[in-house]
Amino acid sequence: MIDTERVKKMTQMALREKKSGIRLDSFDDPDRKDFISFYGVRSFFRATIIYIVALFLILVFVFSTVTVQVSRLYIMITLFAAIIGYLFFLLFYSGVSRKKTIKRFETYQNIVKEQRNDLKILEEIYEKEERESHGQQVKTDRNEWDEDRFSDSQPHQ
Repeated sequence: MIDTERVKKMTQMALREKKSGIRLDSFDDPDRKDFISFYGVRSFFRATIIYIVALFLILVFVFSTVTVQVSRLYIMITLFAAIIGYLFFLLFYSGVSRKKTIKRFETYQNIVKEQRNDLKILEEIYEKEERESHGQQVKTDRNEWDEDRFSDSQPHQ
């Protein structure tokens, strides 16, 4: 009975970890600040790459379809607009990403909390099995000792 309980709990823990898509380690317990800063740096680089690709595609489209005389003024205006656009895009993307990261952290914390509770229950099951196994071992040892003592006290025929 205890063995099925243990297997059920371990399966439940593994499925929860697989469903969440987050690998949970016993030593991996970041606080909110670390979690958000990690994903913040990641979102900064992701936003930069997205913006560069989008800007490149827009510039290729504009220069291929519109006949524009390239002058220093036009290049400077384009560069200025690209930098301002990047800053606004970065602010917008970072804000959206931060909200998602906070939700992700709360989900992560809930999953970790559930995993810890299940792990505690699993440890109790193991301890109970150990106590029962150890108790049976002591009883078996006593029975063998009693049988040896009983057979020694009886006269041999």
